[in-house]
Amino acid sequence: MRVGAGATALGAVGSLSGCSAIQDLIPGGGGAGISSYSNWVYEPDTFESDAEGIDVFAFSTKKALSNSGNLNEDFLLSLKSNSSRQLGIRAENINMGMSVPDGSIVTGSFDTESIKAELESSRETPTDSGFGSNDDSTAGYEYESETTHEGYEIYVRADQEEPGRAYAIGDGTIVQGNRVSNDGNESDSVSAEDVAKGIIDTGESGDNRLVDNNEEFKTLVDSTDKGVSISLDLYDDEVGSEDGPDEDVRSREFDGLIGYGQADTFNGDTTKIQYVFVFGSEGDVNEGDIEEWVEANDTGEGNLSELRDIKINTDGNTATVTGKIDTIEYDFSY
Repeated sequence: MRVGAGATALGAVGSLSGCSAIQDLIPGGGGAGISSYSNWVYEPDTFESDAEGIDVFAFSTKKALSNSGNLNEDFLLSLKSNSSRQLGIRAENINMGMSVPDGSIVTGSFDTESIKAELESSRETPTDSGFGSNDDSTAGYEYESETTHEGYEIYVRADQEEPGRAYAIGDGTIVQGNRVSNDGNESDSVSAEDVAKGIIDTGESGDNRLVDNNEEFKTLVDSTDKGVSISLDLYDDEVGSEDGPDEDVRSREFDGLIGYGQADTFNGDTTKIQYVFVFGSEGDVNEGDIEEWVEANDTGEGNLSELRDIKINTDGNTATVTGKIDTIEYDFSY
């Protein structure tokens, strides 16, 4: 069964792939776990001036592997190989990998000095982010330490005047910031270094933290389980509003919907799948629409067809759908 659709975002969590020194790291540091993911979510327009909505994804490989005895072999192998390949850090040492619109955050146990040394070394065949490609035309890239910020050392590519990425290396945490062009307007662009600093300020100090400043997002966070996998989407505008998407009940676009979340939680040999819907007001919640969506997707090739014990609950301006599968059937592709 394929669940946890947001997991495809994990491929974007960090680009420290191909670093031999990083793949053989000695555990060190620690970093926060997935339960603190909302601390890193900034207000949508923090870097992208016109943004109003935001989507985030967080996954704990360490938490998943603690339940390895109940996972199928194919998923387990994919989990280990993809995490190591994407992040260059042993899968079992990743407390949380998280993607946000303008970068990513990785927390766990790794040797920060080894990562810094690898960033500073010139690779013979680097990727566009500086690591391990087979494209010889990109040879010679290396990163240099640009500055420090709140205990993080920030690295940018040495040969670029306006680097597309910056890596901030802290104790048990790596933050990647991506340059934001703001529709190509050079005067309004935000450097990768400043994006990395801004993400750090949100995660460490609470600056522009969305959960503290947006009631709908706070409701979404509070209503969504702290599972092994969490994906949240706060819409720009309510479904059915003048600027929002059109209503389409069978495709999970309910009138008045402003936010959606999914959490997958391993409980031994059973996995709980939770869907959370946040509406603009309590009056927008239509349980009949939720039931129609479940019925339309609970048969054949529908997304819910392999779930059992499906339950629907409403509370204020939220609706929650939960179901269960056998953990041995759990699978998603990165």
